[in-house]
Amino acid sequence: MSTKSLIKSLTFTMALSSFSFLAQAETVFTVSFEDKAQFPYYIGDSSTVLADKPGATVELIKRLESKIPDLKVVFQRCPVKRCLNDLETGAVDALFNLSFKESRLKVGAYPWKDGSVDTDRKLTTIKYSFYKKKGTDFGWDGTKVSGTVKTIGAPAGYSIVGDLEKIGLKVSEASSTERNMKKLAAGRVSAVALQDNKGDMIIKDPKFSNIEKVETPIKAKPYYLVISNQFKDKNAAMADKIWTELAELKAKEFDQIVQKYY
Repeated sequence: MSTKSLIKSLTFTMALSSFSFLAQAETVFTVSFEDKAQFPYYIGDSSTVLADKPGATVELIKRLESKIPDLKVVFQRCPVKRCLNDLETGAVDALFNLSFKESRLKVGAYPWKDGSVDTDRKLTTIKYSFYKKKGTDFGWDGTKVSGTVKTIGAPAGYSIVGDLEKIGLKVSEASSTERNMKKLAAGRVSAVALQDNKGDMIIKDPKFSNIEKVETPIKAKPYYLVISNQFKDKNAAMADKIWTELAELKAKEFDQIVQKYY
């Protein structure tokens, strides 16, 4: 082989090696979220991630790529229970918005500090409230319910279900906010427990004009990006960096992102 040919061969081999190294250096981070809208965090009731205005938190998480150059964020949507299962099995690397429950530590990892979940690195705080039919005697004083109480509607797979059961309430789960509201309108449940951002929006729909919010909230919960235990075990430093950079991005840029959704 001539010197010129040898140089070409070596150059080609080095280029391939360089390409292979770059491909290996990139960390693909698959983030899952619910296939029902949670305004303004994620938009659209489908398995599709919208190209334009996908949701404020979707945009925020995507911006991690600008802070962690070797990270490639991809998204997928699915029903909550499947999202949780995919997170537990490691089929996805992360899931948001998820509140903290001790039992979920076997499903995924939360940002952690001094032996407990690190609320400084939460994604957001969301309030839950009861919604009832106008004119009914259902009431809530922040501690206990009053009036005629049969069953409470709640979103399937959400942590609020366990919270309601702990105070002795019978809960009927539904896969969407609209289904919960239809059960309430039909008198099949006494009230529905929903996140305020979902409930407040849906009662603006004329077909739910006979439903009102009970003003005393049930509770407020911080929500997190939860990373699969499999990803964290293999990429502990990267996982911690993701939570830290995300908290910084939220503090600096989230309010600006949200504005365009209103």
